[in-house]
Amino acid sequence: MWSSLIFGFFGALLFFLWQKDWTAIYTDVNQYGLWYLPLSFIILALIHETYYYWIHRAMHHPKFFKKVHKVHHDSLVPSPWTAFSFHPWESLLEALIVPAILLVLPVHIFVLLAYLIFMTLSSVINHLDIEVYPKAFINSPLGKWFIGATHHHYHHAEFKTNYGLYFTFWDRWMKTGSSPTL
Repeated sequence: MWSSLIFGFFGALLFFLWQKDWTAIYTDVNQYGLWYLPLSFIILALIHETYYYWIHRAMHHPKFFKKVHKVHHDSLVPSPWTAFSFHPWESLLEALIVPAILLVLPVHIFVLLAYLIFMTLSSVINHLDIEVYPKAFINSPLGKWFIGATHHHYHHAEFKTNYGLYFTFWDRWMKTGSSPTL
């Protein structure tokens, strides 16, 4: 419940800031051109991924784990509800980043909407504990760069691996990845 309230508060705050024209969210597609729409989505995802990897890895430090992240890991076998199960401190850390990015990164309102849907679906899919992506995709050169339920299952089982949000590149570069698909 606290997670929902915290995320809701930051959503309302972002809406207020947008209404006051204090964000970089825009509505005129021609302002940056059509080519910028997918690029802004990718930039937003990569910044979010980087922030999330490092903050998530920090939350696993023994100094912070019990105070900030343990609530999420009380689900040893993840479920869709696990995707929204956070301690209030973790919710705060996670809810801050997208609004902070949107203060400076120009993003069309529909790209933001698509990103929020992508973010939610990805989180639920990663916590299903049932792989929904076809095995051929997971084992493909492209698929190996995306996180799915199998990859994230190892995070909940091992606690010391697979800190990424959408992509596996930070886990690969930092040698924190663990799964048959890595």
